[in-house]
Amino acid sequence: MQSIVSGTSTERIVRTLLLMLLVDGFTIAYLWDGYVGYARQNAQELVRLLGLPPNAAPSINAAMTAAVAQRIVREVKPGGELTAITSIIGQPVLEHSGDAYYLGPGGWLKVQSSGSRIENITWTDGPKTEADQQWQRWIGYALAFGGLIVAVRLALVLATRLVLSNAGLQVNRRPLIPFDSITALRADPTGGSGCVELEYSLDGRSHRVRLDRYVFQRLPEFVATICERKGFTDPWAATTAPGRA
Repeated sequence: MQSIVSGTSTERIVRTLLLMLLVDGFTIAYLWDGYVGYARQNAQELVRLLGLPPNAAPSINAAMTAAVAQRIVREVKPGGELTAITSIIGQPVLEHSGDAYYLGPGGWLKVQSSGSRIENITWTDGPKTEADQQWQRWIGYALAFGGLIVAVRLALVLATRLVLSNAGLQVNRRPLIPFDSITALRADPTGGSGCVELEYSLDGRSHRVRLDRYVFQRLPEFVATICERKGFTDPWAATTAPGRA
């Protein structure tokens, strides 16, 4: 008898692949917002409040965090030199109506001054705060882990093999089921569409394995060959080879 080899069904591959692409898509979206998108939205909000065009949005200083802003507010008092701030965080990314702005991912520091003297310092959280961005990153990390699991699942799906040879039946990496050990092949007792139950005996013990056409694409051919070889009644002979419900 010529060996018959079957991989998994196209439907199973497509479904698993689509799930992986869906999870990966959400992963990218969440991580993008957590690291880039939300910060850019805050920059757009700042220029909108200042009445500037959208293309005037300044660059974002990743070092300008709320914690740094609180430190500046504590240490730099009104009346001090503007250099007291620039020595900590550098030059402002935007100047408008005499005020200097230091834009960070989660908000901006506004420094009002008169000449080189500081009059007031305030920090404003953007619409997308640092906490919001951190949550996006955490969700993105969780989805990335889920995507890795689905990728492994896809690899296992692609590695699915059912092999029938003169030696017997090999179901994936399970021990070989010799032809002489096969005692029955019947329609799935649970009524599963596209499924059969194979019964075999090894080491004096009876075993059963459920085979699903959704998992093994050429299963009808395997069923017909086994039944012919063993003299069983083909449970699918009277009907068109079933599909998966």
